Amino acid sequence: MDEKKNKISRMAAWTIAIFGAILAVTFAVLWLPIYPQSSNAMEAMSQVFASGWIILVLDLVLCGGVYYGYRIFLHSQK
Repeated sequence: MDEKKNKISRMAAWTIAIFGAILAVTFAVLWLPIYPQSSNAMEAMSQVFASGWIILVLDLVLCGGVYYGYRIFLHSQK
């Protein structure tokens, strides 16, 4: 059972790292063209959230699905 917990915690770390990387890349790609056109950083941040929320939600759903799918797969094995 300890082997399964170890595998699940490694998968959790990987999915969090992948989510964070996609979050950072999405924000960077959207920030670069939006920031010079906005009056301040908070306005630019709200525009980045407004234009990139679907990517972030999709990323969250996919990473969560992979994690829980792997967890179910491990628990179904003997």
